[in-house]
Amino acid sequence: MGKHNFYEALWNIKHIRDGKVIWEIKDKKNILCDEGEKAIVDTFFRANAATYFGVTDFYIGLYNGTISEATKLTNIPSEPSGITGMGYSRQKCERSSIGFPTLEQDDGNWRVVSKEIELIATGGDIGPVNGAFLGTSLNNTGSLIGAIAMGTERTVVAGDKIIFQMRIKLK
Repeated sequence: MGKHNFYEALWNIKHIRDGKVIWEIKDKKNILCDEGEKAIVDTFFRANAATYFGVTDFYIGLYNGTISEATKLTNIPSEPSGITGMGYSRQKCERSSIGFPTLEQDDGNWRVVSKEIELIATGGDIGPVNGAFLGTSLNNTGSLIGAIAMGTERTVVAGDKIIFQMRIKLK
């Protein structure tokens, strides 16, 4: 993971059509963005959670393009926002034992495991998209914690669903 040897976030993503998994990513490492680094240390060590969270939630969204460590939530590339009736919006993952219900040890290190978060395309197709991200707001007023590249462009066809799950640990 490069310089972020203290942190590991792994994503599982499934694309489901007609009840069958048509594409899947397992245990793909997340890029920790600069805004995410700052949010982690400022929240934990300086008790400044209110700076990053207007409420107590994280949000998962989709994008098409490239995200680097320096990318900010205000400049997510080609998020499919504003698509009326297509069923896309950032999906909430509570910053709590509901959104991250499992706290466990993995190889001697503590980690949290998120619930499965579903995005269902209703009313039309969403995409193309080639990545997912974790941010601290439903709009662009928060911070970009991290992102994952899916490796290929995908279109979420009306009726399809995408299921996200994250496992994050300090090591």
